[in-house]
This record gives sequence, C-alpha cells and structure tokens, in this order.
Amino acid sequence: MSDLNDWPAPTAEQIARARQSALNATHPASWVWSEEAISYVAPIPLPTDGYPYLWDESVGNWLPFPDYPQN
Repeated sequence: MSDLNDWPAPTAEQIARARQSALNATHPASWVWSEEAISYVAPIPLPTDGYPYLWDESVGNWLPFPDYPQN
C-alpha cells in the first residue's frame, strides 16, 4: 500500500482539469461548490460514525444506507 504523501503534488494543469471535470459533473441542487475541495459538497457534512449514508435531496440530509446492519 502506498502512502499518499509519497505522491507528487498535482500540476496546475491537473488541478485545472479536475476543477473543470467537477464543475461539469452532475450534483444535487443543494450542494455548493468548494474551491478548497475542488468539488461540490453537501450543505450538511457526511456523518462520521462509520456507517454508509446516501444523500436524499428531497429531505436535504443524509439517510442511512438501506438494510445496512447497524450495531
């Protein structure tokens, strides 16, 4: 397994391509562009409890992945 710190920093061209791809990507209407993440981000952070979630645009929140066993 490689350490991400060993990877070379992205070039300005790679960053520009990633930004353009992200800007053109489909995303939920409520998500906003984050220049820092070079991506659209949800208005509510993804829970960090280790369980998978899906974004539900109709309620504007993360919902637990259906039928995923929760301890």
